[in-house]
Formats: sequence, C-alpha cells, structure tokens
Amino acid sequence: MPFFIFDSMRLGFKKEERLYKRDEFSILFKHGKKSSAYPIRLIYLFREFQEGDTTPIKCAFSVPKRNHKKAVDRNLLKRRMREAYRLNRMELKEKLIKSEKQLLLTFVYTAKDLKNYEEIEGKIILLLQPLQEAI
Repeated sequence: MPFFIFDSMRLGFKKEERLYKRDEFSILFKHGKKSSAYPIRLIYLFREFQEGDTTPIKCAFSVPKRNHKKAVDRNLLKRRMREAYRLNRMELKEKLIKSEKQLLLTFVYTAKDLKNYEEIEGKIILLLQPLQEAI
C-alpha cells in the first residue's frame, strides 16, 4: 500500500489539527459562519491555506461552564464530540486538500443535559455534510 494512502487513513487527532492560537480563535469568531444542530453549534471559516500550516482542518471543542458545572461532565462531552469528529472527518479533509483551502472549526455543546455518544455523533455528521458540499 502506498504511503500517501496509508497516511490519509490515519484517524489520530494531532496537536497541529487543534485550534488553539488566540489569533486564529479571534479570526474565527469575528468572521466565521454559524450552523446549528441541537445540541451542537458549529462555528466555521474557510480560508486560503496558510504557509506555516500542515493540516487542512483546525478544530476546537467547547462546553460552557455555565451549562455544566462539573469538569467531569465537560470533559466527557468534549471527548464524545472529539471522537465523533475524528471518526467522520476524512471525506471533508480529502476535499479540502484537493481544493487547497483550510477550514477552522469550533464545536460548542449548547444543551444543559448530557447526551449519549450516538446522538452527538449523528449531529456532528449532520453539521459536517453541508461543509463538504460547500467546498
């Protein structure tokens, strides 16, 4: 199997794929578009591929402390969102590589109760489909 095919099938979530820089967050929240599928809100921004970046998608996950007081619950929900995204992002990633664009994403969990993994995964898939069509 050629290396580039094997490399595209990897499902890890590396640090360079995480959105963590303050200036990238400010650009995303200032110019980004919003989409929602309860209980998740997606904020996203397409931009030209930046010179220093090595990945077509940068992503962050957020669970407001206002809705979930216990860190255990916030971490559980972020883990569920991260896993659902990680397993369902490959088609979007491949299309972005072909189009030479970059996508900044933030998933925000808005519900006040804990949803199970299957429900979260279904909503994340629902939010990712229009992004694939928009490329």
